[in-house]
Amino acid sequence: MSTNRDGLAEKVYTLGILQQKYVVARLKALQLNSLQARSLSYISIHPGTIQRELADYLGKKQATVTNILKGLEERKLVYREIPKSNERQKNIFLTAEGEQLVKQVNLIFEQLDQKVRNGLTEKEQEQLEVNLSKAKQNFD
Repeated sequence: MSTNRDGLAEKVYTLGILQQKYVVARLKALQLNSLQARSLSYISIHPGTIQRELADYLGKKQATVTNILKGLEERKLVYREIPKSNERQKNIFLTAEGEQLVKQVNLIFEQLDQKVRNGLTEKEQEQLEVNLSKAKQNFD
């Protein structure tokens, strides 16, 4: 009989914790937390986004996102622009420094992916992807 600590869900959980520690340590070296990094990545993919869309993506309240954006603006990583068509709205963009930082953040996640794949054959990697997708469907 196996205990919860021996179960598959526990192993997946432990792997998630290890991944989180890996990412947090590397983001800290860039002087970012995970919400800031996710914000920069989202803005990179959706230039000109508005704060409400970013808040929805992050699953955070507008006030929290306001504070995140203020910090990123102070570091000159993002800027806000008021479009002529809607003066009540501010579109958010990355600065050149912000774009460079996003490249470093993306590299962290590429390295994380490689860490997970190391030691697995190509067939094992494909099977792991299939199995993880199946397991995820149990929560959808």
